[in-house]
Amino acid sequence: MARTRTEVLSYAKPQQISADGCFAISFFRPTGSNPVMVNGFPIPAGQSLDIKQNVGDEDVSTYDIVFTNTTPNLNDLTVIKIMPE
Repeated sequence: MARTRTEVLSYAKPQQISADGCFAISFFRPTGSNPVMVNGFPIPAGQSLDIKQNVGDEDVSTYDIVFTNTTPNLNDLTVIKIMPE
């Protein structure tokens, strides 16, 4: 069984995020935050996009985060990664 650690990060500006070899990654958009897309996929308010690898595989993708509304101070996306130790 692999040892893992969980990383939880919040983002508030458009940018690229590296998966850094994680086993799983989730993108969560809180209710009330500006609309956001991850690699062109819109995430509904209060919902998440979850990506998991097969056992033994690691995610080496780069994900593009784009907020599609400019309401000040409402950009919020939480990214949770399950990383190998």
